Amino acid sequence: MELAEKLDAVEEIKKLKARYFRFVDTKQFDAFRDLFLPEARFDGEGTGMGPIADRDAFIAQSIAGLTGCVSVHHGHCPEVELDSETTATGIWAMEDMLQWEAGPVRSLHGMGHYHETYEKRDGRWYIASWQLKRLRVDMVPA
Repeated sequence: MELAEKLDAVEEIKKLKARYFRFVDTKQFDAFRDLFLPEARFDGEGTGMGPIADRDAFIAQSIAGLTGCVSVHHGHCPEVELDSETTATGIWAMEDMLQWEAGPVRSLHGMGHYHETYEKRDGRWYIASWQLKRLRVDMVPA
């Protein structure tokens, strides 16, 4: 793989993750779903979500958790490593702020890291696995 191809691949993965943040915060869940492989694996153990069976279960859980919520997710300092022409890994420093209209928690401010794998299929990069490891969570109960 030539250097220009490697740089293009890393840039495409960065755009993929940028869409992740934008689509989840703007609640574009159909577009959000399309960022993941159908068989993507999800581990939300550090978030209270636990392991999640598949992409559709992850989207359903995201919709349920973000209904009535204003959220802002940011990703920083991407560490993207290409393993091959069609696979890669990434770690992203993250911060999210969520505020609910009702429920047991009024707001949450979290910081940590996303650990992900990516796969390129039919000329496009997808998230193949997702894990969120939080380092700090500040919550305000209702």
